[in-house]
Amino acid sequence: MIDFFLSYAQENSCAECIPCRIGTKRMQEILKKIFDGSVSTRELSLLEDFAEDIGASSKCDLGLMAGKAVKFALQHCKSDIEAHLKGSCGHSIPANPGWQTVMLK
Repeated sequence: MIDFFLSYAQENSCAECIPCRIGTKRMQEILKKIFDGSVSTRELSLLEDFAEDIGASSKCDLGLMAGKAVKFALQHCKSDIEAHLKGSCGHSIPANPGWQTVMLK
């Protein structure tokens, strides 16, 4: 969900402020490293800082919400993050078979 929202923020950013335009991209890069299990503790700390700073310094609510979403995930999804760091995530939900036919019509 967070990855999707960061992509949305990047695609719909007005590009007037660096926090939203560049910061959401950097947060997403670190988030993908979490998914791969290759993130360092320094990068996790940096992600926390980005989430706080982007939320506080963006000109619009899109950047504010991107920062808040990542901050929320870091605070409330620690077990998921730890599972990814160990190489597995037990909370993954398989895609609904046949969703393409519904979405592509």
